[in-house]
Amino acid sequence: MQKVKNNLLIIFVFAFITFVYIVVLFRVGQLALTSDSSFHFSRVEEIYRNLSEHHLFTFIASHTFNHTGVGNFLFYPAVFLYPWAFLKFWFTPINAFVIWYGLFIFTTMVIGYYSMLDFSKNKTRSFVFAIIYTIAPYHLHLGIYNYVLGEFIAYTFLPLVFLGAYHVFWKDVKKWPLLAIGISLLLYSHLLSVYLVSGILICLLFGKIIIQKSFKLERIIALGKSAILAVLLSAFILVPFMTDFIGQKIAAPQKGFGFLMTMQQLIDPSISNTISINRSVGIVVLLTAIFGWYFVKKNPVEISIYCIGVIFLLLATTIVPWGLFEHNKFILNVIGEIQFPYRFNAYSSLFLSATASLGISQLIERFSVDYLKKSAWVAFVLVSIIGYYGSIQPVFDRIIAANHNFLTENKGNLVSLPINALINSNNYDNIFSYLVLYGETDYYPKFSANHTLAYNQSIYNNQVILGKKVVKLVPKVSSNTITYLVRKSKAERTIDLPVIAYNRTLVKLNGKKVNYTRSFRGTVQVKTRLKNNQVSVSYQPSKLFYISIIICWLTWVGLVLTWGLKQKPGMRLTDLKLKK
Repeated sequence: MQKVKNNLLIIFVFAFITFVYIVVLFRVGQLALTSDSSFHFSRVEEIYRNLSEHHLFTFIASHTFNHTGVGNFLFYPAVFLYPWAFLKFWFTPINAFVIWYGLFIFTTMVIGYYSMLDFSKNKTRSFVFAIIYTIAPYHLHLGIYNYVLGEFIAYTFLPLVFLGAYHVFWKDVKKWPLLAIGISLLLYSHLLSVYLVSGILICLLFGKIIIQKSFKLERIIALGKSAILAVLLSAFILVPFMTDFIGQKIAAPQKGFGFLMTMQQLIDPSISNTISINRSVGIVVLLTAIFGWYFVKKNPVEISIYCIGVIFLLLATTIVPWGLFEHNKFILNVIGEIQFPYRFNAYSSLFLSATASLGISQLIERFSVDYLKKSAWVAFVLVSIIGYYGSIQPVFDRIIAANHNFLTENKGNLVSLPINALINSNNYDNIFSYLVLYGETDYYPKFSANHTLAYNQSIYNNQVILGKKVVKLVPKVSSNTITYLVRKSKAERTIDLPVIAYNRTLVKLNGKKVNYTRSFRGTVQVKTRLKNNQVSVSYQPSKLFYISIIICWLTWVGLVLTWGLKQKPGMRLTDLKLKK
């Protein structure tokens, strides 16, 4: 009972701290949009409108992304966008986002706390780690400043992934499900993070084998079981990739190493603890990189954590010759997927936050008098709140700089969303009258460089091609379905719609399912002699997708039941073994 009370207390404390972190955002009631904001806001809007029409699953963009049927929902996980979409039924659009952001701040603290508690068995250190890791400037930059929300969500689950890997590779092999659960939650969040984490885990595994010259059979089996469980939990994410992406010549983000920074360019914003730039890891992480060795020098495991954190910090800078790697096809194909080396800031924040929590918790625990120790806890929380609001000040500065220049509806030619466009609950819907700032044409068909711009423009401008004639039409849309009413002459034998064709695309002509071909621009093309035509394009997932959904739910239920049974007195097998 006391354990339950302690858990409820820590959850309440984290909930209270989260409220303090987000309450000012409620009062402001405005956001200045930039970077990936309109991409993710449009995805949530699509999910919300489909839910309004009583459709749970979203496969293609019919209401948003200019009704092109782009499949970013198929290839970019949207699982954790659903809570945000549901919140829109009860709250204003701005408040729904702020609450959703707060939920992930809270969840990051909770996962961080219990992951560190499992690792260190020290509540003080776990609490300190949860706070430092959650309010690390790079994390806040992803979430509330630059709206890189896929990576922001993935950041939440990194402690769980590496805790699971720690147990499988080195510690308690019976905790192998933690690795599978962590990887699955990453798959629900951001596929690129899964790719990056997988590479890191492979490096850690090779490092272990080289140093210790062994990897026991039980650990190999545990790793295999983790992989199988991860597939069961996340197959519904992987199935669309297998059916519609692999080998289909679909455009993906370009490989490379962009936004490179020198060490000095990392240090300067980190000292100011700002979140306005992706180069900042914050003053705590930076100081830990410099002085953290002092706290870890007597513990080999802690030394490893500290060194890994420093390595990630260096990997984010031009100390590594990233520019040279762009000329090596092998390295570019393997590592170039990361796109931006500053992404390593998430991992330096994780590992160096762990080292920082060790040092700070040691300082707090030096107080022998109880009230002094409690005072130190309170002081730490207050400093974290002050530091948090100091870090996110650029969010408010950007809103002020917009000078009430609220986003108006775009009624002319399609243009990209203006940078730092100011929105509130009254003009929120105006977002969707613009092109997405970054990502509008992600997962379009892949064209040669000479044709990419012209073909893409013809698609998102809703240009229907009738033989050699081009007309612009406005489609009727519903959940996962785009319908064009097309009137043509008998001489025009084909209708080329500005709706992207995927493997599982379904086309109906005048209410009847028909075969279609892919046009030269990768869109749906049908043949018809009729003058008046109603052409509907939708997406029909494979049966394997729905089977994988059922398997996923059953697996989660099984995990929860297994965990619940182990919590009952007399059911803890590890405890029974200890008693013997």
